Amino acid sequence: MNVRSNPARAALLAGIALMMLGLPGCSEDMVEQPSFQPQEAPRLHSPEGSIPRKSRSVLISPPAETLDRVARGAALFDVNCAHCHGKVGLGDGPVARYLVLPPFNLQADQTQQRPAKEIYEIVTDGRVVMPAFKGVLSAEERWAVAYFVKSFGGDQG
Repeated sequence: MNVRSNPARAALLAGIALMMLGLPGCSEDMVEQPSFQPQEAPRLHSPEGSIPRKSRSVLISPPAETLDRVARGAALFDVNCAHCHGKVGLGDGPVARYLVLPPFNLQADQTQQRPAKEIYEIVTDGRVVMPAFKGVLSAEERWAVAYFVKSFGGDQG
């Protein structure tokens, strides 16, 4: 069987030949290749100054609480918080039962009596087992989540 009668074999041989010759534009220096070392801790956040640049900024004054900002907070909460705190913040998200400590009920008076600034700080820095979102969400997004949490109201235990 020759190469001309088998196009798949011809393509494979051409690919091997290209690899042996080296592809133009690809570095042969392993130092330039991104890699993880064995047993290296996972890289949780991007380095300081990388994109998104605003993710580590702290607003000096909070943005105004508007319906649009609360709606944006609802969308962010759904993606980043609902898996632990539940869709409406009762602490009953789908992964809550697997956690060492149960997530806070965000509708409880204990949470709702806190000012939005304090909720913003908790979202920013984390608390106990809750992760910090400073490197994940921008300052404006963290304020939107805080305003959404405040929109739950209280009296739910």
